[in-house]
Amino acid sequence: MSITITTNLNDTIQLVTLGFSGGERHVQLSYLPTDTPKFVSIKAILNSTDDLLDLLLIDNALENHYGQQVKLRLEIPYLPYARQDRVCAEGQAFSLQLMAKLIKNLNIEELAVWDCHSNVGLELTGATNVPATEIIKSDSRLSDLLRSPKAVLVCPDKGALQRCSELKEELNISNMVICEKQRNPTTGKITHTDVLTDDLTGKVAIITDDICDGGYTFIKIAEQLKAKNAEKVVLYVTHGIFSKGLSVFEGLIDEIYTTTSFTHQPSDKLHVIDYTYKSNNLITTNTKGA
Repeated sequence: MSITITTNLNDTIQLVTLGFSGGERHVQLSYLPTDTPKFVSIKAILNSTDDLLDLLLIDNALENHYGQQVKLRLEIPYLPYARQDRVCAEGQAFSLQLMAKLIKNLNIEELAVWDCHSNVGLELTGATNVPATEIIKSDSRLSDLLRSPKAVLVCPDKGALQRCSELKEELNISNMVICEKQRNPTTGKITHTDVLTDDLTGKVAIITDDICDGGYTFIKIAEQLKAKNAEKVVLYVTHGIFSKGLSVFEGLIDEIYTTTSFTHQPSDKLHVIDYTYKSNNLITTNTKGA
């Protein structure tokens, strides 16, 4: 968990969190400014239910100290439950809807998320979306790679076509190929992946998507790209969960780019874009090996 709290007066509010043996969470704020700030900015990396509860407790602590007059400017890079954006079967919860209700109960005046999984998350929360194009453009290494004559943008499926087309236009990328996936209608598992091009000799194939969990989709695409003679395979995902680790990509994906929305173990092939969104549209970035 990583939550930073600052004010419009450039003060940093210190945060200590604690978990009790009964499962309860506790937060303690300190160095609270004496003068009431106009707003408080919170950047919250929420990767667990504890992180979410800590955010709710922080909002409560600020309200207890300052009252309702202090509004929050909240940045949540990875919107929790963004993938659970509909009810798929009878008896299921609409998880994203509940998440949105929790966020809307906070004393916020502005909410920003990074590369939201679908428009449903934006509609339910009212958040401003930082598109992948802005994050990629902020990193010269990745954006230069995408603009190079050898680059081929790889769209992982037809559902991502609009997102990839926007990237292609915004970054002036010369070439793009699309992938098709076949799924088992009963289990939903991918049974076959096809990259819709004949030959990629001498090309740098760059797969882009919003989220990588276990990585199976990208492994199957990379196998096809290598079989079609791609010189190099690169993966960019805004939210790198990498639940199976990075070793699953060995021999298939040469470089991986992601952001700080999740914590990562150090790897020579992983490049982390340290991106900061500011509500006044000032953006600072730094790329570091992770």
